[in-house]
Amino acid sequence: MNIDGTEIFVERLSGNGNLNFVLIHNAGSDHRFFTHQLGMLRKFGDVIQLDLPGSGKSDPISSYKMRDLSSIIAMICRKLSLKNICLIGLNNGANIAIDTVLNHAPAIEKLVLIDPPIFMDKSFVSEINSYIESLEKAEFNHQYVASLVDALFLNTDSSNKEIAASAFNGVNKKSLQEIFRGLLEWDAKSAGILKNIACPTLCILTDEHHCSYEKMRREAPQFEIGKVVGSKCWATLEVPEQVNAMIARFLKIHTEL
Repeated sequence: MNIDGTEIFVERLSGNGNLNFVLIHNAGSDHRFFTHQLGMLRKFGDVIQLDLPGSGKSDPISSYKMRDLSSIIAMICRKLSLKNICLIGLNNGANIAIDTVLNHAPAIEKLVLIDPPIFMDKSFVSEINSYIESLEKAEFNHQYVASLVDALFLNTDSSNKEIAASAFNGVNKKSLQEIFRGLLEWDAKSAGILKNIACPTLCILTDEHHCSYEKMRREAPQFEIGKVVGSKCWATLEVPEQVNAMIARFLKIHTEL
């Protein structure tokens, strides 16, 4: 799909229900991070999977501020004439989903946020800054990516590690740097914004240093909050049975089948 002169990979998978799911992956990855959710989601509707700019099969763009990325999501929704939309975002993709709802107002009916890096503590901000610095160096190579993947999975099979490593090895490094910088800038101004989200929202938390349960509870008392166990970061790949069960329950409660 051509979005303002940029080629963005978008794939629509038909389903059985009336919802339209738009899947927004995390920084440095691609649409394959939702591989284990497709079958479950297609029971509720069509699935639109995509690669964010600079990732997977999509071209880079000139600016990666959060508003630029959420604008692309909104334009995809409009070009496909989507109604009854449920945005599902993983990690940084969850923050993009939040920004889409707050600033672009497409027909978002439901929102699923998986481990959003919001209200980040100093240690996690420092960790992201170290990633930005490493991307400047030649040491960000296949060996570095392999060690990163090992560190961010607690317990998963080799096929999931291959998905993660392949995605990170294929990402545009400059794009990834700018995505991280845009994330830090956005998060620094995130206090108080979640109260403005009115649609039914499920927030699934994993590692507490990404998103504090206590802060999320205070900032967004209207959210339904779940927590997976046995996953540090990429829950959609590592513990899909837990993620899928939570999302399916949320959809059944809030969807007329």
